Amino acid sequence: MSLNVLIAVCVVSMDFLLYVLFQWTYADRRRAMAKKLAAQRAAMEEEKVRPFVVRSRKDGPLAHARLQRVRTRMAGVA
Repeated sequence: MSLNVLIAVCVVSMDFLLYVLFQWTYADRRRAMAKKLAAQRAAMEEEKVRPFVVRSRKDGPLAHARLQRVRTRMAGVA
């Protein structure tokens, strides 16, 4: 009977030591992954809140050319 108890205690202690070993070696990686995942989720929530901007129809096909002219003028001034 005492041999069974000794074996049971040894098995439980080895399980505990393996648990501590894995926590010690992989805890930092899990924390880093959890922080990264939380940052991604926060970015997704922030992205949902942003307004949706649509270009006006009155701009027409020449709006891009006008924008380019304004940019070149601003670049020449700076």
